[in-house]
Amino acid sequence: MWAAVCAALTIGVSGLAHAADKTTLVVMIRGLDNPYHADYAAGAKALGKALDLPVDVLSSEGNSQKQFSDLKAEIAKTGGNMVVNVDPNEGPDVVPIAKMLESAGVYWVSWWNKPDDIKVEDYPHWVAHISFDAVGQGYFNAKELFKTFKTPNQGTIIAIQGMLSNNAAIDRFKGLQKALKEYPNVKLVQWEAADWDTNKSYEITKQLLSAHPDVDGVWSANDNMALGSIAALKEVGKSGQVKVSGTDGIPDAFDAIKEGTMSSTAYDDARYQAQLGLSMALAAKSGKLDVKATPHKYRAFLIPGAQVTPQNVDQIKAGVGTMPTYDLKNFYARWVAEIK
Repeated sequence: MWAAVCAALTIGVSGLAHAADKTTLVVMIRGLDNPYHADYAAGAKALGKALDLPVDVLSSEGNSQKQFSDLKAEIAKTGGNMVVNVDPNEGPDVVPIAKMLESAGVYWVSWWNKPDDIKVEDYPHWVAHISFDAVGQGYFNAKELFKTFKTPNQGTIIAIQGMLSNNAAIDRFKGLQKALKEYPNVKLVQWEAADWDTNKSYEITKQLLSAHPDVDGVWSANDNMALGSIAALKEVGKSGQVKVSGTDGIPDAFDAIKEGTMSSTAYDDARYQAQLGLSMALAAKSGKLDVKATPHKYRAFLIPGAQVTPQNVDQIKAGVGTMPTYDLKNFYARWVAEIK
């Protein structure tokens, strides 16, 4: 059976379009104000154009209830003739989303957020749960930040967390904690959650800098918040002297790395995320991908992001300036590890 599934993965996007005639491609994201999430929409629209399929973007604006009501309305609008690629607002949101989509018979793929005790296999239309290696990202960016201290790998930091019930935020912070254990001469003196918000991060960083004016670095769980921290550091005359780390790889983060205010980031290609998830869901809907026969390691898995430092930022930035043409024939081409 699995050999047949693998053979089916060689289909091209034109075959998917024919099999899922006028199925609506739906992406559920947090908000278009974040360039990373805006790339979800851009990737979906590019795929929709290639397949001649309609695309709807549902933006929760960080409100889980809006996320649920928008999804319910979309199911009614399309009559369930849709596939979904969703970045749930928070981990606990996965179960209500799953129940709605299962009731409607809609195939879907999730990213980032999923409670550990919720199993993909328990929902027949849940094709896969995929994530970037968030622990590895938090760990990498912490180590890069530590290198920038006046005395490398020796000093103090403050940390700006994301949404506390968000899996990416939780795992990136685990990566920071892993790095702190390996570098005992670096101390985390205080951390606060800024919920992925630039303005909130700016205000929190100002408060933390007032309490800890001599910190050597600021670890941030994403680039949007890192930019808020950079603005706060600039206000007290320490921009560039005290560097900030991030994750996501938004354009402003690349510029900040080039300017010397950020130490590093990790580029997560949300355009690929959208196209991969939607293509997998379309293949399942058309019968080209047998979800039930797919092994667990391909139902819940990690893919890599790109580590961005001052040494390679120009190369990475040049590569993300235009919409790539992705290889969507092998859904597992970037598979790194199983999520158990």
